[in-house]
Amino acid sequence: MTPSEHRRAHPDWNRELVELAALLLVVGATNLALAGVAGHPAATFTLMATGMALLVVALVRWWSHRDAAIAEVPEPEPAFVPQNLWRLRARVTDVPGRLAELAGALAALGGDIRTMQVHPVAGGAVDEVLLHLPTRVRQVDLVAAVETAGGYDVSASRADVRELDDVPTRTAVLANDLVNGRTDLVRGLRSLLGHVEAQWQDDSDVHPVAETVTETAMRLAEPGGGVLVLTRPGGAFTPAEFARARALADLATSCRARVRSVERAVTTYRGIELMLRSADRTDVDLVVEFHERCSSAARFRRYFSAGPAQGERGLRRLLTPALGRSLLALGPDGQVVGMGNLMYDGDSGELALLVRDDWQRRGVGAALAEDLVEQAARMGITTLTAESHVDNTAIARTLRRAGMKLVGAPEPGEWSWTRDLAPLARTE
Repeated sequence: MTPSEHRRAHPDWNRELVELAALLLVVGATNLALAGVAGHPAATFTLMATGMALLVVALVRWWSHRDAAIAEVPEPEPAFVPQNLWRLRARVTDVPGRLAELAGALAALGGDIRTMQVHPVAGGAVDEVLLHLPTRVRQVDLVAAVETAGGYDVSASRADVRELDDVPTRTAVLANDLVNGRTDLVRGLRSLLGHVEAQWQDDSDVHPVAETVTETAMRLAEPGGGVLVLTRPGGAFTPAEFARARALADLATSCRARVRSVERAVTTYRGIELMLRSADRTDVDLVVEFHERCSSAARFRRYFSAGPAQGERGLRRLLTPALGRSLLALGPDGQVVGMGNLMYDGDSGELALLVRDDWQRRGVGAALAEDLVEQAARMGITTLTAESHVDNTAIARTLRRAGMKLVGAPEPGEWSWTRDLAPLARTE
C-alpha cells in the first residue's frame, strides 16, 4: 500500500482539529474582547483552553505522522559500479589476523571476493583470490593495498569469468576437454595455474623423466615425449599446484595411450575419398616415407628449408608438438598423401600444409585446412595465420578456400595470410 492509499484508508483528522482549535480560539478571543478582562466568564477561558489543547494534539499528530512518512521512504538503490575480475596471489606470514587484514584492504578498495584458495608453504601461506574490483582500481593500487596489509611477492592480473568455477569443477571440465580433444595439456595447465610460460625440452633419452618443482619452475613429463618446463612470472608455484598439474599431465598421457584418434572419411571438392586422423609418434615410419616421396621443391615450399629437423627426433617433435597438432591424410592404400600442422600459443595459431606431389591439385590440402580450422575454432583460437612463397599458387588457392586473406609480404618473396576465427569460435 502506498502512503497516499494508507492515508485514504486511515483518514488524517489534523486539518479538522486545527480548524476547530482556531474556531474555539477566535470565539474565546472575541468574547474576551467584548466582555473585557475584568468580566471574563469561565466559559471564555474554557473555549480558549480547549482550542489550545486541540492545537497541541494536532501538532503532536502531525509530528508523529511526519516521522512515519520519512521511515516509509525507501532508500535509493546503490548505483551500478562497473567492475573487473582480478586474480590475486600473495604470500603472507602465518600470523593470526593476517587474513582479516588482507580482506579489509580489499574491501577498502571496493573489492568483492568471489573465491579464495590458501596454499600452505614454508613460513606461511600463498593466498590466491578471485575478486571483483571497480574499474577505477588499477593494478598498482591493488598490489600496493595488499603489500600494506602485510602481503609480499604479490601478483595481480585480469581474470576470465570462466575462472569463477571452483577448482574441482574446473578440473573436471579440463579432464573432459582433454578426453574429447577440445584442449591440450599446455592450455589445460594454463586454465588450472593461471598464465604460465611453457617450454618443451627434448629429454627423450632420460627415462623416467625427473618431474620436479621449485618456486620458480615446474618440470612435467610431456605426453608425446620430452619435458615441459613451466614458469610463472611473479607467482611462485606451490606443492598443491604441482600435484594438480602432475595429475593433469598423467591424465593427458593416459588419453594419448588409450584414446586412439578416430579416422574420419572425407571427400574432397575434387571427389577424392580420403581418411583424416591425428598423428602420433607411432607414425614416424609413415611420415618418413611420406617426406621421401615429396620433392625437394615441395618440402622447401612447406618448411622454407630442406625439410623438418634432421633425424627421427625432429620428426617426433613435428608429429606431437607440445603446442600444436598434426593431421594426416591417408589415401586408399593407407599411405600418407598429405600432412597439416597447427601450431598455437594462446589465442593465435599458425597453419602449414604439405601434400605429396602426385596428390596435389586433388583437394587434399583443402580438406586438411578445413579440418584444422574447425579444430582451431573449437580450442578457442581466434587468429589463424599462414606463410607461403609468392610463386606457390596452389597453396594460395587452398588458403583462400579456407577463408584466409592475404595481408602482406613480411619478407621478399613471401606472403602472409590470416583469418579471424572469433565468430566461428563463438558458434562452437
